[in-house]
Amino acid sequence: MLASWLNEPLKVRWHDGKGWKETELRRVAFGLGEHEREMYAASAGPFALTVTLRNARPAAGGPRRVVRVEGEVAPAAEPAPLAAVLLRWTVAPPLRCVWKPLLAPRENMAVGDKVFRAPAIVFESETELAALVPDLDVLAEERAIPHVMDYALDGHMLMYGLCDYAETGHVYHELAPRARVLPGPVRFAFDLVEWDKEEGWPRRDFRPVERYLWHRYAAARMPAGDAAAELDALEPYVRHAYGWALERWKDVTWQQFSLVGAEVGGVVFIVRARQKPGLGREDDWREPKSLWNQAWFCGLRSAYGYAWWGRQLERPDWVAKARLALEFALAAPQTGGLFPAYYQAGPDNRWETGRWVMSAPRRPEGHENFVHLLDASWTCLWLLKWHRDIERDGRILPYVRRYADRLLRLQREDGSFPAWVSPDGLTVSPYLAKSPETSAHVMLLCLLNETEPDPRYLAAAERAGRFVLREIVPEGRWEDFETYWSCSREWEGKRYGEKDARSGMYNQCTFGMYWTAEAFKELYRATGRAEWLDAGERVLAEASLYQQIWQPPFFPVPTVGGFGVMNSDDEWNDARQSLFALTYWDYYRLTGDGRYRARALWAMKASFYMMYCPENPQAKAMYERVHPHLDERDYGFHMENFNHHDGTAVDGIGEFTIFDWGCGAAAASLAEFRQRLERG
Repeated sequence: MLASWLNEPLKVRWHDGKGWKETELRRVAFGLGEHEREMYAASAGPFALTVTLRNARPAAGGPRRVVRVEGEVAPAAEPAPLAAVLLRWTVAPPLRCVWKPLLAPRENMAVGDKVFRAPAIVFESETELAALVPDLDVLAEERAIPHVMDYALDGHMLMYGLCDYAETGHVYHELAPRARVLPGPVRFAFDLVEWDKEEGWPRRDFRPVERYLWHRYAAARMPAGDAAAELDALEPYVRHAYGWALERWKDVTWQQFSLVGAEVGGVVFIVRARQKPGLGREDDWREPKSLWNQAWFCGLRSAYGYAWWGRQLERPDWVAKARLALEFALAAPQTGGLFPAYYQAGPDNRWETGRWVMSAPRRPEGHENFVHLLDASWTCLWLLKWHRDIERDGRILPYVRRYADRLLRLQREDGSFPAWVSPDGLTVSPYLAKSPETSAHVMLLCLLNETEPDPRYLAAAERAGRFVLREIVPEGRWEDFETYWSCSREWEGKRYGEKDARSGMYNQCTFGMYWTAEAFKELYRATGRAEWLDAGERVLAEASLYQQIWQPPFFPVPTVGGFGVMNSDDEWNDARQSLFALTYWDYYRLTGDGRYRARALWAMKASFYMMYCPENPQAKAMYERVHPHLDERDYGFHMENFNHHDGTAVDGIGEFTIFDWGCGAAAASLAEFRQRLERG
C-alpha cells in the first residue's frame, strides 16, 4: 500500500439499520510515478464504496510523505436504508498509538467529530511518527452522516468513516447507527502523514503534527492582526463582566462580611440563571454558598483583574472591592505555612456561621481535611502577582514565604511534590503522588525567586521540572484533580492511575499541560538553558491538539481559538483558554514564532465567546432560548464552556455561571495580556 504503516486488507464495516456486517475491499486500480495511486472498491447491499489513496506532495521541510485517502459512498441502484460505513485496517508494527482526541473505552465507542478540534490520531515508533488527520474541508461541506474515527489495541485496528453517535457518560461517543436513504454520493477524506524521527528525537514530540495541522487548516482560519487593536476590541466584554458581577447582580454575586475582625469580600463561587435578582429565587444555590481560592476558581485571580481594570477605567469602587478579595485570601489561616482553599457559608447560608475547609470540593473522598498543595501554590502565585503588578502589601511576602518554606520540606527525593497532605504533614495522600501538578509549584518557586532571589527556590524548581520531564511528559500522563474528581469521574472504564485498556493511553487533562508549559518556560527564563524552552514547546504542541482551529458548521457558537478539556470529555470554548492565551504569547515573545502569536490572540478572543451580551449574537440568541427571562440587565452572564454535559445544559447552554472560571477569569487574563503588550 502507498502508506507504509498500513496493512492490507482494507475492510469496510457497515450497518443497514438491522445489524453490522463486514467485507473486504478489493484493489481495482494501481498507478505509478508522480501520480501514484491505489483504488479499492466494495459493493454491499445498499451502497458502493470507492476508496482512493494518492500521494500528496508534502511541503518543503514538512513530512516525509502524505497519502490522501478519499472515500465515496454511493447509494445502490435500488435505494435502500444505510446507517453506517466504517473503513478499517490494521496498523503496521512497531508503530503504536500515542494520542487521540477522545478515549473510547468500550468496543461500541469511537471518536466522534464533535471532538475534532485539531483532529489527529498519532502513532510513534523509535524511528517514525505518523498521524491520521481528518479533512476538515470535506467535513465542513459533507456531513449527511457524522464522521467518526478510532484506534483500538485489539487487532491494532484503525478506523475512519460515517456513523451517528450518542454522547454518553461524561463524556464518550457511543456508535448509534441510524438508517436513512442516501440522496446521492457522500464523501469523507483524511490524510495519512509520515515523518522520519531525527536522532535524539524525544518520545511524544508532537511538534510536526501541530505544524502540519497549522499549515493545512489553522493558518487560514486564524489570521492575526494588530495585537493592540484586537485586545482593545475586547474591552466591552470587561465592562459587561464587572457590570454584571459587581453591580447589576451584586445582591447575589458580591459577598462581603467580617471574618476574624477583617472586612473581606469576593464574588460567590457559582450562581444559576434562575437566581437573577428580583425573581425570588436568589437563595436557590446549585452548590454550597462559598468563596474559593482554588486552581480553577480563584477569587484572587479575578480580583487582580478588577483591581487593574478599576485603575484603567477610573472605577475606584472596583479597586476597593478587589482589596476586600485580597483581605479574604490573606485571612486564610496558616498552619505551618499551609492554609485552606475554601470558605463555606453555614447551613443557614450566613457567612457568620461559616467555616474554612482545607480542600475545596473536586477531591478524592475523605480529603476534606487535606491541603491541596496545587490550590495553595496557585493562590500564592497570585499573591505574588498582586504584589508585583497591583500594590505592595507588606503582608504578602511573609505569607508566601511561610508557605514556600513548608513546600520545600515536602519535596521528595525524585523532585516531585505530593498532591494532598494533612496540615500537620504526618499524612500524605496516595492520590496524584506523582503528577503534573508538580509543575504548578515550579511556577510559584520561579516567580518567588524572581521576587526575592534564593538559590533554594530555583534548585527545588529545577529538580521538580526534571521530574516532570522524566516521568510525566514521555508517558503523556497528564492526570490531575480534574481528570477524576470533577464532572468526568471514575467508572469501570476509567480508573485513576490506570491506562485505558482499549487504547493503551492515560486519561489526560489539558490543565497539566498548561502548568508544565508554563513551568518549563519559567525555568528557561530563570536559567537561560535552551533545553527548558525546547521541552516547553514540546508540551505546548500536545496542548495545541486541544485548541480549536476551525468553525464546525454543526456548532451554533464561534469556536476558533477556544480549548477542550480532556480526552474523556467533549466540551468546547472552555475557560482555560484565557490561561493558554498568555502562555502562547510568552512563547511567541521568546521564539518569534508567529503561530504562537496567532494562537494567543485567538485564545484570548475565544475567552469571551460564551458571554451573554449583544457582541455575541449567536450565544445571546441561545441563552434567550434556554433562559427567556434574561435581558440587558444580565449582560456578562457567562457559562464556562459550550456543550457541557452536566444534566442541565440545553442545546449546549448550561444553567449556571462561575465568575472565577468565566468572565472574571477572562478579564483578568486580558489585563495581564495588555500589560505584556505594553512592556513589549
